[in-house]
Amino acid sequence: MALPKIQTTTYKVKLPSTGKSIEYRPFLVKEEKMLMMLGETKDQQELARNVKNLLSNCIITDIDVDNLTTFDIEYLFLALRAKSVGEVVSLFIPCEKCEKKNPIDINLEKDVYVDMKKKQDFKIPITSDVGLIMKYPSMDMVGFDEEKSDSIDMIISCLESIYDSSTVHNVSDYTNEEVRDFIQSLSVRDIQKIQTFFENIPKVKCKSNFLCPHCKAQNDTDIEGLSNFF
Repeated sequence: MALPKIQTTTYKVKLPSTGKSIEYRPFLVKEEKMLMMLGETKDQQELARNVKNLLSNCIITDIDVDNLTTFDIEYLFLALRAKSVGEVVSLFIPCEKCEKKNPIDINLEKDVYVDMKKKQDFKIPITSDVGLIMKYPSMDMVGFDEEKSDSIDMIISCLESIYDSSTVHNVSDYTNEEVRDFIQSLSVRDIQKIQTFFENIPKVKCKSNFLCPHCKAQNDTDIEGLSNFF
């Protein structure tokens, strides 16, 4: 006789970037072991790849995880973790004043939010008839490394097309070197416009409010970064 099969409960969550409803299941035992290993991963690209593999295993809706934005990935991961391991995470957060670490509990279902800042403009004019059309970075683009967000490589990876008065040029139709030459021909002021786009990319944050017992300072801060939750 065949062994009985366990029916896994499924849940739904909306993608922050599009509002699309995504159905998923919690981590299984084999995936929880992968989760534990993530906390030991030092290579950022490997970390990004393994997180995407976890999500691909657990998401039931037909969707390409590779095309999800960084904040979609982070939001989905925390939703998965809440339903799989538990919604409360115990962390040690340094006080903003005395810098001593304080143990606090974060509720992933109540304290997590997406900071959308303001409506993002994907169209960046360079001249009166030439400009760029950007897209949000995917996890492959940044690999959890925010320091790359102002590099030419990062700009190229988030560049969808270049338009002029008569044509929209998809960057996928050109070599990396051709696109790089174009970006390098821009002025410092133009690059600053692009940097504003990166500064306004939505971020997943967790609210953290506590009174430091060491210096009695009230801390109202936000926690960012998936590495805090492995």
